[in-house]
Amino acid sequence: MQVRTITNQKMRNRRPHLTISAPAEPERIRVAAYCRVSTDHEDQETSFEAQQTHFNTLISNNPTWEMVGIYADEESGTRALKRENFMRMIADCEAGAIDMVLTKSISRFARNTLDCLQYIRKLKSMNIPIFFTKENINTMDAGGEVLITIMASIAQQESASISQNVQIGVRYHYQEGKVCSGVHRLLGYNRTPDGSLKIVPEEAAIVQRIFRDYLDGYSTKHIAERLKAEGVNGDKTTVGGTVFKRNWNYQGIEYLLQNEKFSGDLLLQKYYTVDFLTKKVAPNYGQLPQYFVENSHDPVIPKEIFQQVQAEMARRRRHWREFKYVHKSPLSNRVICGKCGLSYRPVGPTWRCDAKLNKARHPNIECDNESIRDETLRQAIADAFNALPEKREELIRLEERVRWGGLDKADDVLNRIEAEMENLSSAASDDGSVNTGSAPVNTEAEEQLDALRSAWATASEQRAIYADKLLHIRNLQDRITAMTTGSAERPYRESPNGRCDKPDLFFRLTRPDYPQGKVVACTDDDVIRFVEKVEIGEKTVTVIFKAGVRVELERGK
Repeated sequence: MQVRTITNQKMRNRRPHLTISAPAEPERIRVAAYCRVSTDHEDQETSFEAQQTHFNTLISNNPTWEMVGIYADEESGTRALKRENFMRMIADCEAGAIDMVLTKSISRFARNTLDCLQYIRKLKSMNIPIFFTKENINTMDAGGEVLITIMASIAQQESASISQNVQIGVRYHYQEGKVCSGVHRLLGYNRTPDGSLKIVPEEAAIVQRIFRDYLDGYSTKHIAERLKAEGVNGDKTTVGGTVFKRNWNYQGIEYLLQNEKFSGDLLLQKYYTVDFLTKKVAPNYGQLPQYFVENSHDPVIPKEIFQQVQAEMARRRRHWREFKYVHKSPLSNRVICGKCGLSYRPVGPTWRCDAKLNKARHPNIECDNESIRDETLRQAIADAFNALPEKREELIRLEERVRWGGLDKADDVLNRIEAEMENLSSAASDDGSVNTGSAPVNTEAEEQLDALRSAWATASEQRAIYADKLLHIRNLQDRITAMTTGSAERPYRESPNGRCDKPDLFFRLTRPDYPQGKVVACTDDDVIRFVEKVEIGEKTVTVIFKAGVRVELERGK
C-alpha cells in the first residue's frame, strides 16, 4: 500500500505576506485567596490576619497576577456548605470571575476528604488550579490528586482527633459540674465568663409566670398564644451579638417546663455529637454517662414547684383526652350531667348531655336532663364566684387540713424514706453488696433500695397533689380578696435578683392581677384557674372549685 502527500502547487511558489505588529501584553491571571480559622480565640485571630497579609503580599508582588479578593470564613472546615464565603468563592469560579485560587494548606481548604476532592475536581474541570502554599501543591500538576487525597485524609483524621479531645475536655468539665454549652439562649439566665449562670430578673419573671399559668390549668399551647398576644419578649442575645428570635410555641413551653436548670440543678450531657463531620446531635439515652449537679446555681423556680409541674405534666399525659380541647374551649370536659354523669357538649348556643347527642355511643343510658344555654351557664358560674365570700371559713379549714394533715405528713414520709435509702446505700457499699457500676448484682440490699425508690416516687406524687390543692386554695383566697376589698393594691411581688427558692415566695411573685369588685361576667381566665367541674342538675347548677369548695345555685332556663 502506497501513501502520497498532495501539496497545493499554486501556494508552493507564492511568497508569504508578512505583517509587523507590536508584541501583545501577557494576559493577567485573576487570583483569589481563601483563608479559614475554626475558633475565635486570640491566637486564631492572629493567624487569620497573618493569612490575609501573606496572600495580599504574595499576589501584589506578582506582576502577572490580579487580585480578585480574599474569601474568609471563621467556621469549622468539616462541612463546606456551612462556610458562606467558601461557597461564594465557588460560585464566583463558576461565573468565570476567578482563574486561580490560593490557600495556605489542605487543612485550611477542607478537613473533610470527600468535600476536599469534590471541590478540587469541580474547579479542575473548569481549568481553575488551586495552589496550596504550605505543601507546594498545584492541583493541575500530574499526580497532585493522589498527594492531595493523602493529605486531606490526614487533615480529616486530625479533625477527628481534635473533636475527640474537645469532647473529653467537655466531659471533664461536666464531672466538675461546670456548664459548657446550651445556656446562651436560656431564658432567665446569662452565662458569665467563669462559666456560672447568673439570673436575669426580667426574664426570670417570664419563666415564673409560665410555670404558674401551667399549674393554674393553662395548656402549653394556650400559654404560648397568650405570650404572643401580649407581645411578651423572650429574645436572647449571644455573646457575639447575634439575636435569636423566640417564636413562642407549645413545644418551646414544654421544653422550658421540663428544664431542670430553672430549679437550680444541672443535668449535663443531655445530647451528644453523633458524627464530627455532619455535626449531627442526638439525645443521650444512655450512650454516654450523664452528670447531675444539685444546687449548682441560683434557682428561679423552687424545687417543690418544679416537681409539682413535672407531676402535673405526667397527669395530663395519662388523661390526655380530658385536656385535649382545653386550649380551644375552657369549659370543655368541665360541664357534666348531674343525672347520668356524662359530659355536656356545646351545640351552637346551648350545651346538651352527651347521652342525648350520641345515643349510638351510649345505647344503655337514658337521660332526660334538659340542655342549658351558654349564657345561662356562664352567668351561673359568675354567680358562684360572687357567693364565694361566704366560703372563707371553709377555705381556711381546708388550707389547715391540706397543710398540716397533707403536706407535712408527706414531707415526713419522704424524709424517712430518704434517710432509709441513705443508710441502706452506706451499709451496702461498706460490705460491697451493691453494684458499683460494673456487672449487675442482684442482692437483697438492691431489692430493698428498689422498693424504697418506688415508695419515694409514690409519696412524692402524693405530696404534689397536696401542694397543687394548696395552690388552688390560695388562688381562690386571693380572688375573694380582690372581689371584696375592691383595692388594686397587690402584695409584695418583686424579687430584686429574680432568685426564688421557696414556694411562698413563688406564690407572691406570680400572683395574677385579678379584677376588682363583683364578678359581672364569667371569663375564660376565671374558668381555667379556678373551676374544676360544673354539674348540671335537673333544678340546680353546682360549681365545684379546684380549691375543694362547692357552690350550689338554682338552675335558670
